Amino acid sequence: MSRDFTPVSPSIWSSPAFLRLDGDGRQLHLYLITGPHQNSAGCCRLREGYVLADLGWQSKQYRTALANVIAADLVMHDPATHETYVKKWFKHRGNIPTNKDHAKGTMKLISSIASDDIREVVEQDFMQTEWGARTFPVTPANDGEHPFAPSPNSGVSDALVRSKLVSGGCRI
Repeated sequence: MSRDFTPVSPSIWSSPAFLRLDGDGRQLHLYLITGPHQNSAGCCRLREGYVLADLGWQSKQYRTALANVIAADLVMHDPATHETYVKKWFKHRGNIPTNKDHAKGTMKLISSIASDDIREVVEQDFMQTEWGARTFPVTPANDGEHPFAPSPNSGVSDALVRSKLVSGGCRI
C-alpha cells in the first residue's frame, strides 16, 4: 500500500552521499523515498519493470543507478526478493510511528519482508523508535525475539508465521 504523504527533508541536498550521486542516482533515490510503491516500513517490493515504466528508463540505466545508490549506502536491495529498503528511514520525523496502532501496523509490514537480511535491519531500525520500543519492549521473557515470532512450544514454525497464508496472502 502506498502512502499519501512522504516528507523529504531539504537537508537531503546537503547530504554528502546524495550529492555524490549522478542525476540518475539522485532521481532513483528520491523515487525510492517518495514513489508509489513505498510503505511506512521504508521497504518495498519493487520489480525492475515498475521502475522502468514509472521513470521511463532502460534496464541498464536503472541497474547502474541502483548500483550507485547501494554503493552510496543509501539503500539495501535484495535482488532475489526484489525488495529495497531506504536506510535511515525511521530517522526522519515523518516516517516514525506516532502511536501504538501505527507501530503495530508498521511491524506487520516489517514481518512480511521476505529478505532475511533486509528484515533484520528494518526491525533493528524500527525498534530504535520510541513507539517501536514502547509497543514491542525487549524483556527477559522475549529476549529480543521478533514480536510476532511463535513461542517455542506453540507448534507454529517461523516459516509459517511469515507465510502468505498467515500474512493475508500478500507480501510487500
